Amino acid sequence: MNFSELQVTLSFCIIFLLRMLGMFMIIPILSKYGMLLDGGNKFLIGFSMGIYGIAQVIFQIPFGVLSDKFGRKKIIILGLFMFFIGNIISANMHSIWGLIIGRFLQGSGAISGVCMACLSDLIREENRVKSIAAIGISFALSFLISMVSGPIIVQFFGFFSIFWVSAFLSIICIMVVYFFIPYSKKNILPEKYTCCSYIETLKFVLNKKFFRSYLGIFFLHFLLMINFMIVPNKFEMSGFSLNNHWKIYLGTILISFFILFLFLFYCKCKHILENIIEICILFVLCSEVIFLEAQNDLLFLIISLQIFFISFNFLEVFLPSYLSKQLLKNHKGSIMSIYSTSQFLGIFFGGMISGWLCEFLNSSKIFSFEIFIIFLWLIFSFFCKK
Repeated sequence: MNFSELQVTLSFCIIFLLRMLGMFMIIPILSKYGMLLDGGNKFLIGFSMGIYGIAQVIFQIPFGVLSDKFGRKKIIILGLFMFFIGNIISANMHSIWGLIIGRFLQGSGAISGVCMACLSDLIREENRVKSIAAIGISFALSFLISMVSGPIIVQFFGFFSIFWVSAFLSIICIMVVYFFIPYSKKNILPEKYTCCSYIETLKFVLNKKFFRSYLGIFFLHFLLMINFMIVPNKFEMSGFSLNNHWKIYLGTILISFFILFLFLFYCKCKHILENIIEICILFVLCSEVIFLEAQNDLLFLIISLQIFFISFNFLEVFLPSYLSKQLLKNHKGSIMSIYSTSQFLGIFFGGMISGWLCEFLNSSKIFSFEIFIIFLWLIFSFFCKK
């Protein structure tokens, strides 16, 4: 990589790292602290977790198309500003419905796909996979920091301090975009981009060869949201207090991060690399089976969480890397926006369905439901691979 490509890659790593903290920090603590909000119940807590995702679903594709027409940088700054406003509202409203409104506005800054398309514009093809892998690692690092910092921040500064921290980080992201990301005039669509052109773009990017990544990121975050409605409570039932959960998250994510690092640099087996997505799905399946059998045994809960985090981090890197190999010039923004839409659609349905399931089913039945979902995911992945 040359200096410009390193600058762009590092800038986007910082943006993804800081921005995703705002979403992830709330995950390990909302299932408990959400019940203390005015009007809080399990379904609305799950809905407040997932509403961020549905806002991303609504705005992700239009943002991608707008970036193809008006340029990536302007749209990225607009999305970060909307994210900032959502955090300010979330920090100042003390009811579950106020949190839902704030989370929706947070999610309306739907720029993940635009960022990935901008990176594809500014990085040469031979270095693109490295840049996307670096962003995947920053995403995993964001997850690590948030799982550890979320409970600690709430313990010392209160629940709503999370949103003030996130608002501050969004300002830093805006400054990084403004000063360090160059304008890109590549792949901007012509002025005559009509409604028919928009429909034709959707028809093109919604074809089978892209669905291995679309479905993969959907199911991955669907399962993530369900697990974190259940796992914190399982740890507490095993005798491990919520204030100490960050120690488990820190250890398991660091280990998974280290394993990912070793794999990226030392694995040369072509057969494994070609089937890495399906291999990771099988490991996710193993983790859910262990969750099901572990009951309240702390050791087995930690082992199952470790396997899940390893699989999660691998998929966060390899799903977009697989997709990037198939990107075509004039539709980068749209394709990556649909990928991000699939991710946040998984967040929405995972959050909403987990809240609903927790109202009626015990944890064992919910884990059985997750195992069924993983089998469907594996079948779809093999089908889309052909």
